[in-house]
Amino acid sequence: MIRRSNRWLVGLTAAAAIVAAIDCLGWLGWRSVARALAVNPESGAVLLTSERTAALPSFVERSRRLSGRDLGLASREIVIDVLGRVGDRQVSWLPANAVGFTNLARRALINDQLVDALAYLERGLQRDPTSPHLHRLRALVFVAQGLLDGALQDLAIAEAVAPGLRTPRVDLAPENDRWVRLEGLRLRQEFYPRRRTQTALALARELKRDGDDAAAHEILAALRDHPEVRLERARWALEIGDYLGALTILAEITDHRTYPRSIRSQAWSQAAVARELAGDPKGALEAAEAALELDPRSPAPYITLAGLAQNRGDSEMALAHLRRAWGMAPANVGLLVQIAVVAEGVGKTADAMLALERAVEVEPESSQLVARLVALQLRCGRYTDAAVTLSRALDRFPTDPVLLQQADRLRRDVGIR
Repeated sequence: MIRRSNRWLVGLTAAAAIVAAIDCLGWLGWRSVARALAVNPESGAVLLTSERTAALPSFVERSRRLSGRDLGLASREIVIDVLGRVGDRQVSWLPANAVGFTNLARRALINDQLVDALAYLERGLQRDPTSPHLHRLRALVFVAQGLLDGALQDLAIAEAVAPGLRTPRVDLAPENDRWVRLEGLRLRQEFYPRRRTQTALALARELKRDGDDAAAHEILAALRDHPEVRLERARWALEIGDYLGALTILAEITDHRTYPRSIRSQAWSQAAVARELAGDPKGALEAAEAALELDPRSPAPYITLAGLAQNRGDSEMALAHLRRAWGMAPANVGLLVQIAVVAEGVGKTADAMLALERAVEVEPESSQLVARLVALQLRCGRYTDAAVTLSRALDRFPTDPVLLQQADRLRRDVGIR
């Protein structure tokens, strides 16, 4: 019995060594291909079709890292061959992954075989039904086939699963883009039920931004007692000048000691704004200080203090408060724009320029932010910088009317000089 057990142990050890060796061969083969792709995509692509270890499971597993950019500079014929071979292997060896069908769909798209591409994408979505990339890719195929309804539905699902994803890019009319945003938010409640409140707030804000106040209030009706919803309702009351109504809602939060300090701090910050607008500057300052005491690491109290300083005409102090807020919320684009406005107002154009440059870095897909930056560069006489910024922006937004107007203005101004 002992000898038989030893034989089994030796056999298992040998089998494990063989598996490890095969895995190592696949890893070495993939590393060789990856290096070749980085140096010369054409030769790397050829190696993908000729590498002897390419059929090993460990190689196929690592080939999931292959992206379209890796093959971008290779010839069309080689890319088609590579996508076909790699895709077939991935379909066989990775039964739970959609990457194989994705690569086969890419090959079909390069060959203008839209029907085949759609079939591969549908099979890929059977394996990964919540892949935002696959839904956006299928939307692209639907648009090419003239099936706009299917495209919009796929884009809404992608927006629900991965908000803000924009690749592959699908150009839509403004009304269709709005529908995708709203439908994506509605679907997000199904995909992320634990984030019901946050999703409802996002949907309500979108509806209100589009002028549908009644629908926005209806969305939040069932959640009206949630502290974050109360904050939003108070904010809406402030927007229409109902300061007393806003203070009534906010008191339900500030007096509620069991709420998180951060929520109560936000409520005191809003209360400071409401009291200032209601003609109570002393009460506004006391509310802002209460917000700061509750959550000194939050940007909201400093933004509120900046607003109060602005109302007193002390723009230097307002800018100081905004800088403190920036240190706590470096990616807050609205705050960066506010800093730029205040800084330019006190003659600190370098600070204003830096704030807008950072804002563009945070949201590179916003043509409005780029236009703000170009306008400031033109006002400061920095025509070379404006030309560079415009050139890059027009590559991304070639039909944006504001950027085109700024380009015409730049040509006129430079021509005069």
